[in-house]
Amino acid sequence: MAIVLNNFKEKQRFKKETFERKVLRDLSLATIKKEFQRLFQPFFQYSLLYQNDIEDACIDMAIDSYLLGAGYSRFAYHGETLEKIKERAYAKQKAIADGLFEYWQFWCWGTEMMMESLHLCCEAFVHIWWMEGYKNGEKRYRMKLQ
Repeated sequence: MAIVLNNFKEKQRFKKETFERKVLRDLSLATIKKEFQRLFQPFFQYSLLYQNDIEDACIDMAIDSYLLGAGYSRFAYHGETLEKIKERAYAKQKAIADGLFEYWQFWCWGTEMMMESLHLCCEAFVHIWWMEGYKNGEKRYRMKLQ
């Protein structure tokens, strides 16, 4: 099957999708769920009513963060430091974390201190999966598996 690409943007999108498919092979849904339970279980101590809905959203955000980290790993291949790469990705990573927190706010409410803790957990969750994606992508680029 021959694929004909008509322009640069189309080729770029095709390469990105191919890379993401390959990188996602190393991601485990069970690991995401375990990390979700570890970080967010304290927020379900009063009610398990919406846990499945929130868990699904967290899995989606974990995958987004993972792919974002994997995508930014190409800068390490070209010699950039991790600190510079984190600065580059900060706005997108923060947007994912804020989106996750806003979703949580829709389903639960609590004291200001609890909500602040929840926000920190959302940021940590997104950062953990960004780093996992980054490490995996960096490994793939180093081994020329992209």
